Amino acid sequence: MRTVKLAVCCGGGIFTTSVVTEEIEKLLKKEGIPYSITPQKLVEIPSLTGLDVIVATGKTSAKNGEGTPVLIGLPMFTGVGKEEFSKELVKTIHEIVGE
Repeated sequence: MRTVKLAVCCGGGIFTTSVVTEEIEKLLKKEGIPYSITPQKLVEIPSLTGLDVIVATGKTSAKNGEGTPVLIGLPMFTGVGKEEFSKELVKTIHEIVGE
């Protein structure tokens, strides 16, 4: 499987992004999915390029100009709905890489 490129976006691109990134890293390691993750700000979502998946840590209706899926990853921060989000993220990644 190729390396999946993700961006984790929050309001400031620092605290919430760090927590959510850590949780996503644990999940992807457990699933054996190679990845690279970059922190970004929510306002940058429309202009981000070269990514497979964008995870926003807050509610947003932002769309990516390249059509990259934008998933709401707040459950990785709060723990509420974490299992469902984890399944959605893994499913989305497998659909994107075709495996």
